[in-house]
Amino acid sequence: MITIEKLAARVEARNCRDDETVPRMAEAPVRIAICSLLLGVLPVIAAGNDAPSSPAGSTNATTKQPSVSLGAITTGSGTNAPTQLGTVVVTADLDAAREQIAPSLGAVTYTIGPNQIQSMGQGENSSFQQVLLQAPGVVQEEFGEVHVRGDHGDLQYRVNGVLLPESLNGFGQEIDTHLIHSVTLITGTMPAQFGDRTAGIFDVTTKTGAQLNGAEFSLYGGSYDTFNPSFQWGGTTSNLDYFVAASYLHNDHGIDNTTASPTPLHDVTDQEKLFGYFSHHFDQTSRLTLLVSSSDAGFQIPGTAGVLPIYLLANSPAANSATANNYQTEQNYYAVLAYQKSAGNLSYQVSALSRYTDIRFTPDEVQGLLLAGNAAQVDNSDLANGLQADASYELGDHHTLRAGMLATYDIEQLDTTSAVFPSTSQFTASPTTETIPLLGGPAPAPGNPPQTPGAAPYTIIANGGNSGLTAGLYLQDEWRLTDHLRLNYGARYDIFDVSFDNEWQISPRANLVWEINNGTTAHIGYARYFMPPTLQYVHPSTVKEFEYTTDAPFNLRDDPQRVERDNYFDMGLSRQITPAWQITGDSFCKLAKHLLDDGQFGSAVILDNFNYASGTVYGAELSSTYKQGPFTAYGNYSYVQTWVRDIDSVENEFPNDLLSYLTTNHMQLDHQGRFTGSGGVSYDFLKNLRAYSDFLYGSGLRAGFANMKELSPYCPVNVGLEYTWNTRAAGIRQLKLRFDCLNILDEPYELRNGTGVGIAAPAYGPRRAFYGGLTAVF
Repeated sequence: MITIEKLAARVEARNCRDDETVPRMAEAPVRIAICSLLLGVLPVIAAGNDAPSSPAGSTNATTKQPSVSLGAITTGSGTNAPTQLGTVVVTADLDAAREQIAPSLGAVTYTIGPNQIQSMGQGENSSFQQVLLQAPGVVQEEFGEVHVRGDHGDLQYRVNGVLLPESLNGFGQEIDTHLIHSVTLITGTMPAQFGDRTAGIFDVTTKTGAQLNGAEFSLYGGSYDTFNPSFQWGGTTSNLDYFVAASYLHNDHGIDNTTASPTPLHDVTDQEKLFGYFSHHFDQTSRLTLLVSSSDAGFQIPGTAGVLPIYLLANSPAANSATANNYQTEQNYYAVLAYQKSAGNLSYQVSALSRYTDIRFTPDEVQGLLLAGNAAQVDNSDLANGLQADASYELGDHHTLRAGMLATYDIEQLDTTSAVFPSTSQFTASPTTETIPLLGGPAPAPGNPPQTPGAAPYTIIANGGNSGLTAGLYLQDEWRLTDHLRLNYGARYDIFDVSFDNEWQISPRANLVWEINNGTTAHIGYARYFMPPTLQYVHPSTVKEFEYTTDAPFNLRDDPQRVERDNYFDMGLSRQITPAWQITGDSFCKLAKHLLDDGQFGSAVILDNFNYASGTVYGAELSSTYKQGPFTAYGNYSYVQTWVRDIDSVENEFPNDLLSYLTTNHMQLDHQGRFTGSGGVSYDFLKNLRAYSDFLYGSGLRAGFANMKELSPYCPVNVGLEYTWNTRAAGIRQLKLRFDCLNILDEPYELRNGTGVGIAAPAYGPRRAFYGGLTAVF
C-alpha cells in the first residue's frame, strides 16, 4: 500500500539526488599529494546571520535534517547548488529504492558532494585519501592510508551500495576521484546489514551518463613534474546509462618523502586507471548494472641519504643509501554485476563481485644486504569472489523488514625470494632504549643479528598462502513506534573459516532515533561487531627458515591473527539551527577483544594484521556546515583516545622487551591522532569564478618505544581558483581553468619518524606546490 508518508519519502529521496548533482565538474585523475582539507572558518561565522537562506531546493541534501524514515544522524558539505538534469524518472525511482534496501538507520553519516570535492585543493585531481580526510574523525597516515575513529584499517568500501572485496594494502588508492559523484562515510552503531569492516564504511555513489551527458577532457599538472590527463564520457539511450573515466598520472612525489626536503629522493610514480559504469533498465522497476575497474601503478620507494652500512659484502660497490633502487608495482581489478528489482512492497538487489590484487616488490639487492642484511623480492596476490543479496519489505504502516547475506571466498598467495647473510644468532635482539633516537631521527636498528665473519649471502625461497570463506546473514526490523520515534533492531550471524582460523558470532544491533522537532534529531545505539583479520598470515614453518640469519625473527611465538570482537556504543544529536546552518555532535566508545592493528614487517611496503588482547577506544566529533547564497563553509573537529594491552598474535615480529612491557602496561596506539580538524570555505563570484581555501589539522601520531612519544602538530593550508567559460565553439560547451596552491605556507610536517609499534619508515607531507589545469566539456 502506497501511503502519503511513503510517497513523500520517495519524492524527498529523488529531490536529494537532484540537489546533490552538479554535472561536468571536471579535471583529471587522482594525485597522491598530501593534505588539503577545509578551513575551519566554521559555520560559526554565520551564527549571527538570521536572514533566510535560499529556497529549500538550493540547499544540498546532505545539509537538510535527515528524514526520520532513514533514521540517521546526517551531516555534509552543504556545498552543492541545484542543477536541473534531464534524468529519467525510472533512474530516480530505482536509486531511491536502492537506498531504502540498505539504509544507514541510526548510524552517523557524513556525505561529501561534488561541489565540496571541486572546492578542495586539486579538486577531482586529488587523491581519494584527501577526499576522505574532509570527513570528521578521519586521521591522515603515511602511504595514502587513513584512520577512522582510532582504528587502523578496518574500513569497508562500497560502490553504489555494493561491497568491494578487500584489497591488499598498498600505495594505490581504493577509488579514482574522477568517478565519484559523492561519497558517504558511515560510522557508529551500524545496522545489521553492515558486517566485517565496521570502523567506517565509505559508500561511493558514482557518476552516471545522465549526469555527464557528453564528454570531458582535462590536462592538469605542475610541481613535482606532475602530468595528469584524464577523460570522461557518458550518456543515455532509451534504456542504457553509461559512464567511462580514464586517467594517467606521473609525478616525482608518488609516496611520502622520507625527509623534510622539498625534493623527494627516488620517488617517481606512474599510474593508469580505468572505470566503467553501464546500467540497463528493463522497465520502470528493474535494472542490471555492471561496474568494472582497472588500476596499474608503479612506485619508486623513496630513499634517504647518509644511512651507514651494517654488513659487509665482498666484491660489491660501496654502500650508498641515496642510490638504493627499490621498486613496487600494484595491480588492482574488480567487477560487480548487480540486478535490482522493486515489486510492490518488496525491493531487492543481488550482486556478484570479483576482485584481483597483486603487489610486487623488487629490492636493490646489493644495497639491501649492506644496509639491512636482507633483500627480499615479494609477490603478494589475492583473488576474491563473492555474492551479496539485500532485500526490504514494507510490512504495514509500522514495520519494514530487511534481510540479506554476503559471502566472499579469498585465495591469497605470498611468494618471497630473500637474500640474507648467515648469522651466529638464532634471533634478532631487542633494541635498547638508548638506540631509540630523538623524534625526527632515522629509525633505530632493531638489534641487527651479527653477520657470520666472511660469510657470503644465500637465498631463501618461501612460497605460501591462505584461503577461506567469510560470510554473514542478517535480519532486522525498522519499527516506527510513533511519528517521531523509531527503533531499528536486528542481528547478524558471521563466520570466518580460513586456513589458519575458524570463528563465528551472533551480533545484536539496536538503534533508537528520536525526531525531537523539525530541526533536531537524536540517536543512541549499541552494536556487537565481528571483524576478521586479513589472510596475510605467515606460518611458523616459514618463519623458522630465517633463524640464524640476518633477517631472523625476534622469538619463536607465532600465534595466528584472530577475529576482533567489539561492544560498540554511540549517541549523538543533529540540529538544523537555521535553514543554512547545521551542527552535528556525536560520541562513541568501543570495548574490544583481540583488537586488530596493522604493521609493516619487512622492506616491502605491505601491511599485515596483528592483535592486541584487549583495547578501549573512545572519543567525540563535532561537525558543521553553512551555505548562504554564493558562500559555503564547513568544519570538522574530533577527539579520540586509545588504550591497548598485550600483543597476542604474530609475536615473532616484535622485540621481546616490548612484548614483556605490554603484558603489564597499557599503551596508546601508534595511529592515534588525538585531535584532528578539517574545514574550508568557498565563494562564487558572478557565477563564473570560484575561490576556495581548505586546511587539515592533526595533533600528531605516536612514536618511540611503546608509542610513548607524540609527534608535532601540523596544519597545512591550500588555496585555489576556478574560472568557467560557457561557450558553444567547436562543440565545446564549457572551458574550465583551475589553479591550486597546496601548503601555501610551505610547512614541513612530519607524519612518521620511523619509530613506533609496527612502523618501519619515516614520512613527511609535501611542501609548497603549484598546479594548474584546463578542462573542456563537450
